[in-house]
Amino acid sequence: MKRFHKITVLFALALCLLLAGCGGGTKQEAADSAEEATVHFLTNLQNGEFEQAKTYLDEENPLLTVFPMAEGDPAPELDAVYQQFREKMTGLTFRVGDEGAVGNSMVYITAAQYDFRSAINEAMLAAMESQCREGGDAFADYAGWLSQGIADAAMGEEETVRAMAVDKKGGYIIDHRGYTDHDFMNLFTGGFYDYADFQMAVCTNTMGDVEHTYYFAALGDEVIACIQELSEANDGGELDDETIAGLNAFYAQTAQQIPGFFMGVTKEGERVVTHIGIDFQTADQNTLVNSGLVSGDYRGNMADGRLSLAATVGGFEKEGMTSSVTPVYKTAE
Repeated sequence: MKRFHKITVLFALALCLLLAGCGGGTKQEAADSAEEATVHFLTNLQNGEFEQAKTYLDEENPLLTVFPMAEGDPAPELDAVYQQFREKMTGLTFRVGDEGAVGNSMVYITAAQYDFRSAINEAMLAAMESQCREGGDAFADYAGWLSQGIADAAMGEEETVRAMAVDKKGGYIIDHRGYTDHDFMNLFTGGFYDYADFQMAVCTNTMGDVEHTYYFAALGDEVIACIQELSEANDGGELDDETIAGLNAFYAQTAQQIPGFFMGVTKEGERVVTHIGIDFQTADQNTLVNSGLVSGDYRGNMADGRLSLAATVGGFEKEGMTSSVTPVYKTAE
């Protein structure tokens, strides 16, 4: 089964992994206890000293396999977004307690970080609503709303994880304990780790004089939101501004009754575009299928309650649609 690798959240850290392979690399600051070593590690993250922070992660640590270097194609459109994130993640605050268990190697890390995940999701939904009701490319411009989310992020609440800081030859190795790697990294990244393999897929085709465009926002292979746009010629100006305003008022009322649903009609030159947006994190799939907003195939693409990007794009391509996915991540069997 294919899986999507995560592109590194900490690009500076990834660069340091590469540099550390040449020469002696960076050494850890001397520590007399697991607690002190953990404080050094977190201070490195807090100060943006990612090369030194890397020295606390064992080369077999699964965290390094989900933050690979050069595993995926470059994503230059997101360079500024990651730079913005790295600068703001220094807002990390923490405290470390050594409980004296397991040979004095267990530590409890309590940390607070900006809540990037919630703010980014809110920015995405605002962009979706804007594109559906006003036209334009607010949702398609994923770098734009990712950046807006980072800028808007407020400090999140403190959370605590257990970790092990084991004194091995050459220095301390820090690893999670009792938490998955996903939760462990989200503690320090404020949930931005969830967006480390974000992708936008665009699928298009034309049938007669009708143009169909689908925009899919996905985290890895999980589709979290989409917009469908239907563009038709406004022959003879059949839909005037007053008619379109009435339609939008009706659609706004309909959307209020269906959580996670947006809809609108806009004029673009001599064409009329109908926009349908769905937030799959909120929308009820039975409601969507029964209302005809999505086809029965929507259920067929679901796995554990999630809509598969690969299955959806693959199905569209079999129907003759053209698709593109950016950024593009390599897959492994």
